[in-house]
Amino acid sequence: MAEPRYLQADCTFRPGTHTVRVTLARTALQVEVEAHGTADLWRGEFDAAFIEDLTRKTGNFKQFGIFCSMLESALMQSSESVSLELLTYADLETLRSRKVGAIARPPPSSSSPLSTKRYLILVYSVEFDRIHYPLPLPYVGRPDLATLVQELREELARLRARRLEEIQHLRDALRRALEEKRLAEARHQREHRQLAAQLAEAKASEQRLQLRVKSLTAELASCRRGRRTSASTAPCPQERRSASLESHRSSQGRPSLRSPSPAGSRLPRFDPTAFVRARQRRQKEAELRNQRHRAAFGSSSPARNHGRSSSATSFRSWCSAVSSGSKGSECPEAMPHRDRRVTHTQRPLSTSSCNGPCMAPRLAASHKVPIRSAAGKRPGKENHSEEPSAELAEIDARLWALQEYMDSLDTCM
Repeated sequence: MAEPRYLQADCTFRPGTHTVRVTLARTALQVEVEAHGTADLWRGEFDAAFIEDLTRKTGNFKQFGIFCSMLESALMQSSESVSLELLTYADLETLRSRKVGAIARPPPSSSSPLSTKRYLILVYSVEFDRIHYPLPLPYVGRPDLATLVQELREELARLRARRLEEIQHLRDALRRALEEKRLAEARHQREHRQLAAQLAEAKASEQRLQLRVKSLTAELASCRRGRRTSASTAPCPQERRSASLESHRSSQGRPSLRSPSPAGSRLPRFDPTAFVRARQRRQKEAELRNQRHRAAFGSSSPARNHGRSSSATSFRSWCSAVSSGSKGSECPEAMPHRDRRVTHTQRPLSTSSCNGPCMAPRLAASHKVPIRSAAGKRPGKENHSEEPSAELAEIDARLWALQEYMDSLDTCM
């Protein structure tokens, strides 16, 4: 028992109703009995040695702690095996003589202190036995009213002080709880503001990203449309160069390779015979138109007809040489003479028979194409027979230049 325990209960004994108060300490026991009708008071204090010796004399030894637990159970009536009785000295002697079987002693006189003493009996009942533990309580007398009032006041002051102390503790606890609640609310509000700011920033970022996605989608769609348009409209010069390249490879008996065009698609081969026939047909149609024109207006230009016939004759001779299977090694030697011849025949055509603004772009294009084909060669390669792809590209470019020139002649005619 660490701290004293105070127990109080109203018990009904044979003399009447009494109030029993018990104070349990570590090594001491205090019992106080007060009569309700007369306010008589009996009080006794017992140590652990006295209690253990008393239980030993009864033949059923109990330790001090166990005896205190039995007394508490009997006072609170929490167990049926233990109970309390209040006896006088005469009642105790009668009980003793009845138990021993001896003759009872005569009762003491009223002036004797034994007659005023009371005995609180703790009865322990087992299956076949009942053990009585008597606790003698000397008579204290009736309490003094002044002393009683003083004791009550002291107890009231003690209770008030305890209550004030408890109230102060509760107020401190309430203050701490309110402070913690205020801090928690402030923290929650701060977190709420931060989360609201993060949410607004996330929404703004989402809107920006949506706008960015829309712009990128529109840009991607425009790029795809432009790519389709550029792929669908392939340039005509590449097709013609590919056709002339295929015809040259077939004339030499080499296996056909893919066209060097960027699109990588296979184009039809160049047919020199069909080209010459179409050229002759166009020339005949042009001569018929010129005859009609001379018949209508009565004017002729010998110089222009002479230049046109000479250029046509040179072109037919060159085409026949290409169709007969001339080798690629002879082209670089014969081509400069043809270029000079074309340049020589361009002057009378541009000054006498054709319009200048109409003829100049075609002649410029016929001169620029061989330059690009020559610039496309790899530097440092002197032996042209080892690079057939470069030679074929040069032949293709020259064929295209001649075809452009013949088209310009047809237009002027």
